[in-house]
Amino acid sequence: METSLLGRPTFGGLATGLDTNALLEGLLALERMPLQRLQSRRAEIDNQRSLMHTLNTKLMALRDAARAIDNRNPAGTDNSVDEEFLKYEGSTTNDKVLTVSAGSGAAPGEIEIEVVQLARGSRRFSEELTAAQADVALLAGQTITIDLPNGDPDAQPEPVEATHIVIEADEGVDLSLQDIRDQINTSAENGGTVRADVLQVSDDQFRLVLTSTETGAENEISVSGGLAMTDLGDESNNNAQSSQIRLFGQLITRETNAIDDVLSGITLRLVDEAEVDEVTGENIVETVTVGVDTDEVAKSLDDFVKAYNEVVSFIDGQFRYNESSKTAGPLSGDYMLRDVQRQLRQMVSTGFSFETNPNNPFGPGEQGGTISGIGLEIVDGGRLRVNKETLDEALALDPGSVREFLHGRLRETPANQDEIPERAPLGLLVISPYYRWCGKRSLKSLFPTVIATNAALDA
Repeated sequence: METSLLGRPTFGGLATGLDTNALLEGLLALERMPLQRLQSRRAEIDNQRSLMHTLNTKLMALRDAARAIDNRNPAGTDNSVDEEFLKYEGSTTNDKVLTVSAGSGAAPGEIEIEVVQLARGSRRFSEELTAAQADVALLAGQTITIDLPNGDPDAQPEPVEATHIVIEADEGVDLSLQDIRDQINTSAENGGTVRADVLQVSDDQFRLVLTSTETGAENEISVSGGLAMTDLGDESNNNAQSSQIRLFGQLITRETNAIDDVLSGITLRLVDEAEVDEVTGENIVETVTVGVDTDEVAKSLDDFVKAYNEVVSFIDGQFRYNESSKTAGPLSGDYMLRDVQRQLRQMVSTGFSFETNPNNPFGPGEQGGTISGIGLEIVDGGRLRVNKETLDEALALDPGSVREFLHGRLRETPANQDEIPERAPLGLLVISPYYRWCGKRSLKSLFPTVIATNAALDA
């Protein structure tokens, strides 16, 4: 005997001999089967959608890694502002005289440079004043005028006026050295070009010291007015001067000791004047060496290789057949996934020519025109690895051509399929369309099924 939901006893099958409870359960199970299939289908679609999202993320990472070394802007329509692929290192024969750093646009090689003189600013000193005199250094009605010829009438967008500072003691008010110092440093006409200090020479001796904050001959301070000034020590050391170097036989003058506008992509930092050869008595010429930092270049390629292999491993996982479950991955039958796989393989195995530079040594010929010529090898399973030895050799041969190989230019598919296409930037021709497909088109094709499944489950 059983109890029904109404609390009254029921006797299933006693009159007919049939197990009516089992029959009812069976009928309910049959009615639930479409719902269970819908639930299973929704779980399957949710899983596929999650996998598509994962693939999309990996392809976008690959796209970003490719863009990071192609020297193009994010849209691929123009050159990048800064060098993305080649990294440089610089050295000198004597870093106590000058140092060097290199970046975008630098040309590897050796250069001889003689440091003739360093740039410096100027200093001016007042006469020594006792403490009593320092309290009334500028009498009422007197002025002190400070000038620097550091104007630039041709500056853009507006001309720069030369520094002209006037400090005046109002009628009935004397100014101390401290007052003069403070008014100079806070003057609206100063703009930070002149620094004023009060120097205590001894217990009862004080001086006002004026220093130009910038270097170069244009920062020569001149002082006039009611405060007496004096030369102190070696006068020449207190005068402003520009830096001078001799490069390729040319005497070059600049306002600072950090020179970045003489050689493209190279910054020279002058530390001291050239040492003198004890035998000849002449200045010693130093050698500056600029080269490609192969370790940093290899690192950027490693980042690309890692992102590429992530995509390959993901796709392989979907196509791999599981013997125990007798199934492959949930996306194994997706045509787009196979097309992505095909395009990626083609991208790393196709030979490329260079119409804009037919002499590129990594085009068709001895190097084969493929990425293996610049040190990217295809290994087991279609994955990539960086061959550091080959990369070093390629960079030593012609770093600019390695850069051009990854830079390339977009081009339509040639009418003659046997023609070797010109190099397209890694990722831009192939990866960008596919990451959009993964994120939109393929998922959009699943939406009608998802919507129908959810409607049925909610009914």
